[in-house]
Amino acid sequence: MNLVAALVPYAAVLLGMYLFHSAWLAILLYHAGIIAFMFYRKPGNLWRRMWAGMKSPLLMPGLIICAMATPVVYFMWPWLAVSETILPEWLGRYGLTGSAWLWMIPYFSIVHPVLEEIHWQAILPKRGKALCWQDGLFAGYHVLVLFQLIKAPWLLLVFGVLAGSSVFWRWAAERFNGYALPILTHAVADGAVMFAVHFLLRG
Repeated sequence: MNLVAALVPYAAVLLGMYLFHSAWLAILLYHAGIIAFMFYRKPGNLWRRMWAGMKSPLLMPGLIICAMATPVVYFMWPWLAVSETILPEWLGRYGLTGSAWLWMIPYFSIVHPVLEEIHWQAILPKRGKALCWQDGLFAGYHVLVLFQLIKAPWLLLVFGVLAGSSVFWRWAAERFNGYALPILTHAVADGAVMFAVHFLLRG
């Protein structure tokens, strides 16, 4: 069942983005799948675990590091992008223009990381610091989203960073007995990337 759960974002991206050309449909399908698996598993003490670990000494350094995604993406974009015009073209292709884009920024930065961490923390093995297949699938679905935007060599780096992040978040959830650090650092990272994209669009 864990493999089926790990493939939910792949199905959502293929259907939402590449069949119906809608980023909103893709993310909503993904989140619907997450909620469905939550009801299936019926996890106990979820609310408590979501915010356990707030006193972790790694929280503030983690937030600062994740916030650096804004300048990194913004200043590296000329080397990352497959072309100078691909970003607005790509966003327009999947319906992320006008208010649809503006609403995506807070949704992707706040709602998405909470649901995603709850989902993947339930799939990931509870012990061990080594890379596992779940880490690879977590990173891989992001590559499926981004392969039209980012040059192939940089996609390997994106894959590595995301797989490493998955390992760290899994370790942090176990070490501090809760999801606060993974959720908050994930949210800051997602928000930082969205702000970088917004600044790039504004020129």
